[in-house]
Amino acid sequence: MKRLLLALLTAVSFGMQAQEAKFDFPLNENGQIIFTEVVPAEGKTKQDLFTNSKMFFVNTYKVTQDKLKQNVEASSVTDTQYSIMNVKINGSDVKVKLFYTVTILSKDGKYKYEIKNILTKTEVSETPLEKLFDKTATEKAAQKPKTMEVLTAYYAAINTEIGNIKSNIKKEMSKANANSSEW
Repeated sequence: MKRLLLALLTAVSFGMQAQEAKFDFPLNENGQIIFTEVVPAEGKTKQDLFTNSKMFFVNTYKVTQDKLKQNVEASSVTDTQYSIMNVKINGSDVKVKLFYTVTILSKDGKYKYEIKNILTKTEVSETPLEKLFDKTATEKAAQKPKTMEVLTAYYAAINTEIGNIKSNIKKEMSKANANSSEW
């Protein structure tokens, strides 16, 4: 009876650890992590939103217009950027670069953003998020508390940074029409 109870408690404990190891990122049909949203923009034309999307990159990342990947016909702007995150690991702040591609597509009265091709880069490694948080990594984390602590810290820092990017996109896209003289 004691063995059965011990086995049951162990199974429940392991199940709880495995459950804690679940890291939810939005995935597309190919299993790629991609943050995307269609945002209504009442009263804004496709051209207004296209101009604002270019200004997002200029104001947020100090990119000049000639460096942006623009598709005028599709009213889309794309650029690969990075942010520096502070990830708290073992009580210390570790600086980690988070690289990503941002695309903003514009239509009359709405726009869509995509944040994808996300990877972390430290002095010693470069890892796509899909690999960092794949099934084997989360299973290993369930067995090793230190690994779980590191993945949890990365997960929190990444979600915070992605939240900041989304907020900056929405803030820039909601501005009054930018004029081309700002270039």
